[in-house]
Amino acid sequence: MARRAAKYSTMDELAVALSDQLGALPVVDAHEHLHAEAKRVARRVDVFLLFYQYLAAQYICAGMPPERAQALEREDVPLDEKWSILAPYLDLVRDNAVARPPFEALRHYLGEDDLTADNFERLTERMRAHNQPGLFERCLREDCGIVAVLNQNRTMWQTDLFHPILFESRFIGGPDRVGFQTVMDEAADPDRWALCEDAREGVDEALLLPATLGGFVETMEALLERRRQEGMIGVKSIGFAHVPVEQTQALAAYQHLRAGHADGDDLAALAAYLRDRMWEACGRLGLVAVIHTGVWAGNYADPTTIRPTNVLPMALAHRNTRFDLFHAGTPSPADAGMVARATHNVWLNLCWSHLISPLLYGQALDLWLDFVPASRVIGFGGDYWWNVENVYGALLQAREAMAQVLARRVRAGSFTEARAVQLAQRWLHDNPRDLYSL
Repeated sequence: MARRAAKYSTMDELAVALSDQLGALPVVDAHEHLHAEAKRVARRVDVFLLFYQYLAAQYICAGMPPERAQALEREDVPLDEKWSILAPYLDLVRDNAVARPPFEALRHYLGEDDLTADNFERLTERMRAHNQPGLFERCLREDCGIVAVLNQNRTMWQTDLFHPILFESRFIGGPDRVGFQTVMDEAADPDRWALCEDAREGVDEALLLPATLGGFVETMEALLERRRQEGMIGVKSIGFAHVPVEQTQALAAYQHLRAGHADGDDLAALAAYLRDRMWEACGRLGLVAVIHTGVWAGNYADPTTIRPTNVLPMALAHRNTRFDLFHAGTPSPADAGMVARATHNVWLNLCWSHLISPLLYGQALDLWLDFVPASRVIGFGGDYWWNVENVYGALLQAREAMAQVLARRVRAGSFTEARAVQLAQRWLHDNPRDLYSL
C-alpha cells in the first residue's frame, strides 16, 4: 500500500505558508532519551529499528505477541525473520500517528516511500552506510534546526547540543534497600557513576546508610548540586498522586530500612518524603522538576494513575520550584492547562503528544491559547531512544499541527501571521531555553 504524500496533504495555503516559516525557526528539542552517538553508531542497525519503540505498543495492541515485537530491536535476529514478524501488522498501524516519523525517515534518509518485502535488505544497507560518526549532528542540527536537546538517557553524557536530565531514583533511591544504597555509592564515587545507565549495577550492598535521615538528605542534596555543576538541568519523576509524609513517619521508616525490616509502606513513605525534599532542593538550585503525565509509553499500564492534575499539589507545595508537565497531560490537555493557569510555576510540555495524536496536540495548543500565557508552553520533544532519524518526521508532524492551529486563529482574526510566527518561536525555542536556562 502506498503512503500518502509526506507534506501538506490536508493543509490550506496559509497553513502551508506558516509551516514553511516554522521550518526556518531554531528548535529546542525538549525531550529525548537518545543514547550517546558512539553507542548508536556501534550498533549493527537495520531498517526495522526505525519501526520499533513506540510502534511496538501499536503492534502488541494489534495482536503481535510482546516477545515478537521485542525481536524487532534485537541485533541478532535475521532480517528475513524480522520482516516475517512485522509484515502481518505493519498495514494495521501505518495510519497511526506514531507511524509517520519512520515513514518520513525512509523518504528523507533512505530514499523510498514504504517498507516492503522487496526493499528491507536494500534499505538496511543504506541505513548502515548512514550510521556513521556525525549522525546526530546531521539528523538534529542540520536536518531539523535543533540547537539544544534536553536528554534523559539515564547518564550525564552531554555535548554542546545535549543537556542531561536524570531520573529521580539517582537521588532519592528506592524502591528497595539496594536502591537507597546506590545513592550513597554514587555520592561516594560520582565520576564512576556519571555514564552508568543502570544505577543499580555494581552497587556495593555492604555500604552503610547514614545513621540519620538528615544525613541521607544532606548526601542527596550534595549529589544534586554536584550534578548541577556538571551540567544537569533537571530531575524527572512520574506524576503519581502527591502524598505528603510527615517527618516523624519518614524517620521511623528510615530506621526500619537501616535495620533491614522496612516493609512496602515504609519504602513508599520514605520515597515520598525524600521526593519532596528533592523538589525543594531543585528550587534552591535552579533545577527543573520534570513530571511525566498523561499516558504511558507501553501496554498494560493504567494512565489514570498519572493524570496531569496530580501536578497541582506538587507545584503548590513547592512554589519556588519550576515544574515541567510532560506530554501535555494527554489525553487531558484541558486539565493540564488548568493546572498551569492555577499556578505560576508550571510549564506545559507537548513533547511526544504529537506522536500520540496530532489532533490532540492541536487541541491542546488551541485550548491553551485561550487561557495559558504564551510563555508557559513548550512545543516539541521527539522522545526517542535509538532511532534518531525519526526526530525529523516527529518535528515535521508537530510543526504542521502547530501551523494549522495558528492558521485557524489568523483566519479568525485573533492575531496576524507575524504574531503567529512569534508564538511559534516562543513555543519551539524561547520558552524551553528560558525555563532550563540554556
